[in-house]
Amino acid sequence: MNYIVNLLLIFSSTSGLLIEHDRIFYAGLLASGLGFGIVLWVLCGFFGRLFYKPYRLSIGQNILCALLAILLAPVIPLYASATYLKPSLAGTISHWRDTLSHSKEWNNQQFKRQYYEIKKMGLEDFSLHPTPEQGGRSFPMNRPESQIKASQIVAESAVENFNFNFPLLSLVIGTTPAVSTDKVSQDVNEFFSSKQGNHYPVERGVMLAAKQISVELEAQIPHAIFMMRVLLILKVIFGYALCFGWVAYSSLRQIRIHSAHSSISSS
Repeated sequence: MNYIVNLLLIFSSTSGLLIEHDRIFYAGLLASGLGFGIVLWVLCGFFGRLFYKPYRLSIGQNILCALLAILLAPVIPLYASATYLKPSLAGTISHWRDTLSHSKEWNNQQFKRQYYEIKKMGLEDFSLHPTPEQGGRSFPMNRPESQIKASQIVAESAVENFNFNFPLLSLVIGTTPAVSTDKVSQDVNEFFSSKQGNHYPVERGVMLAAKQISVELEAQIPHAIFMMRVLLILKVIFGYALCFGWVAYSSLRQIRIHSAHSSISSS
C-alpha cells in the first residue's frame, strides 16, 4: 500500500511544482490530454467498424472510453512534470526529516534503544542513570565510543524509518542507504569540539541520514524520471488495450451472430 501512496505523493508533488511554475502551460497540457482521449474514443468506434461496418459502441464501451479520456487528461501533464522530480524529492525528504526530528514517539524510542545499547557496551557508569521505564531521561556519554555509537543508532534508525515510509524511493535507490561510521564519527567530533552541548542531538543524526539519502537518490534521478514516464505510458497502453480488445471481441461476435442469422434465413 505504501508503494501506491508514495507514487501518488510523487505525482501530486511534481504536478504542483509544474502548476506553480506555469499554470497556463499546465492547463494546455491538460486540455491536450483530454483532446487526445476524445480522439482515441472516436478511433475505438472506427476500429470496431473495421470488422463489422454496422458496428456501434455499446453504452458500456462509451462509458469506458469516457473514463479513459478523463484519466488520460492528467497523464500528459504528469509526463511533463517529471522534470520537477529532483526538487519534489528534495521537498519530500526535507519534510520527512523535520517531521521525524520533532516526533516525540520516535525520539522516545531512540532514547530507549541508545540507553540499552550503550549500557551493553560496558564503557559507562550507569549507576546514577535509571532506566527509561523508571523515568530516566539521560545516559552517560563520556567516552568517544559511546558518543559515536549513540549517534550511529539514530542515523540507522532514521534510515530504517525512511525505508518503511518510502519503500518506492528506497527501491529507486536500489540499495539500502547507510550512513557510514566515519561520517558519524566526523560529525560527532565536530559537534563536541565546537562545545555546542553535552549530548549529541537527535536532529543531527536524522540530518546525516537525510543527507545520505539525498545523495543516493540524486544519482538515480534520471533513471527515476525514465521509469516514471514509462509507467505512465504503460498505464495508457494497458487501458486502451483493454478497450480496443473489448471492441474487437464485440464486433467479431456480432459478425458471427449476423452470419448465423443469415444462414437461418437462407435455409
